Amino acid sequence: MKNKWFWGVIIVILVSWIGNIIYFQTKQLSEPIILNAYIDRPSYERTSFSLPYLTNKNEVVELDHLLVDGYTYSNEQSFTPWFNEPSTQSYTQEFTHHFLKEATFTLDEQDLKRLQESIQTNKVFARFTNGQVVPVQVDKLSFTPFIMDETIFTNTRYFTSNQGIQGHFLEVVESVTMNSIELPEVIQTQFDLKIMVLKNTSTNSTKVNDIVHTDWLEMNAPLYTDIEWPLLIEAGDTVALIFHTKDEIEDVEYISALQEWTGETLNGGAVRYSFLFQNDLYLSQKQLNAFLRKARGEAK
Repeated sequence: MKNKWFWGVIIVILVSWIGNIIYFQTKQLSEPIILNAYIDRPSYERTSFSLPYLTNKNEVVELDHLLVDGYTYSNEQSFTPWFNEPSTQSYTQEFTHHFLKEATFTLDEQDLKRLQESIQTNKVFARFTNGQVVPVQVDKLSFTPFIMDETIFTNTRYFTSNQGIQGHFLEVVESVTMNSIELPEVIQTQFDLKIMVLKNTSTNSTKVNDIVHTDWLEMNAPLYTDIEWPLLIEAGDTVALIFHTKDEIEDVEYISALQEWTGETLNGGAVRYSFLFQNDLYLSQKQLNAFLRKARGEAK
């Protein structure tokens, strides 16, 4: 009887151990995942951009280089832990089985042009420190020559909050009529944008500070799609462009894109102002699971 109990316990332990191994393996990536990205930025003599990616937590794997049609560009954030210890890796977010990391590249204008052309023909690859080479496919990777804004906005102020809210306050020194804002579909999917005109309010006022600390749902301002365009902003007013990263979007992607807003003064002078949509990715477990399903070909 004792022998039966003994072998029964051993079998249960073995089955549990094998089950844990199988479960662990089902959570592992066969190769790192480069997250979807939409990047549309101006180019300078030297321009930086980032690509987020996922790796297995139990391995030391870094995005080492971009391979672009015979050219190689190094990741400035590549990090190798002492003695290849997995627990000391550099990451932006930690999950039970995975790390979210970020690669950064700084290229000159010729490099950027080469990269833009090659991304359209699937000639861009990411090489990782474990020897794996993964094709880089992004929704958009565009860098255009920098154009100086033509603006009558002054005392501009930018803010962010820990609730995923970002905003620009722009004080107007001359009355202006602004055209409607047309956002690309991918930005519409990831962000909500509200616009508020504050009458005779300086960007340094208490009212502006109150808005900075207001919850998104309590913010008494219309969405940009509900505004009657064109929008008249009178001299001395402050216009607030406030945007919010939508919660729990399953198909989340990295956004870093300048949006142009145009208009004209009452005497016909051109006005152009550019503001940045960028989400510092912080994934929920649900969003991570969506990436994993897509990587395994299980997405519906």
